[in-house]
Amino acid sequence: MKIKLWAIGLISISGLLLLIYTLPAITANFSLLKDTGRPVPAEVLEVVDAQTLLVRFQDRKEVCVVLNGVNTPLRQQDGYRRSVLGIIDLIQGSFRSQILVKIDAVLNSKVWLAGIYDLEQEVLGNLALIRFGYAWPDTYLNDEEENDNYLVEANSALVEAKKNRRGHWAGIHLGELPLEPQQSYLMQLQALGHSSEPCQP
Repeated sequence: MKIKLWAIGLISISGLLLLIYTLPAITANFSLLKDTGRPVPAEVLEVVDAQTLLVRFQDRKEVCVVLNGVNTPLRQQDGYRRSVLGIIDLIQGSFRSQILVKIDAVLNSKVWLAGIYDLEQEVLGNLALIRFGYAWPDTYLNDEEENDNYLVEANSALVEAKKNRRGHWAGIHLGELPLEPQQSYLMQLQALGHSSEPCQP
């Protein structure tokens, strides 16, 4: 009888340790980084999804960069393909696959939340994606003052995209009004982690 209780106790403890170990992957939270300094150069290796890039830094480290403050359709949702084509057009066109990355937060060793810039730091790619009509504003993870400034610019970029019928709004005259994604991309990441294989820690 004592052996059975001991075995049950061992199994229970093992199960608890396993739950504690896997819990961060299930309910992942970003760690905010402040005063990270100047944006650092990186090469875009792959467009992972409509707002995630696999990049390689000069030290050869490869990281998935998720655009901060941007919301796009998930893989199974309407508009996903159009948003992917939009970020491809931005990266291969204006940025020529060479970007500067300013880290705002870290989910794990492989997923960073960041702003991306062209090499002259004149264009913030996060806002450009909204301005071109391929994304919507989302929760911006940073300090409060920067959040407020970003939200003003992001909403202005969205108005500009709609007014000029860019990206998702190009088909409005045909009655194809785009539906804003119901989920927050950032909240999805916090709850479930990143689903793509290149972004697994």
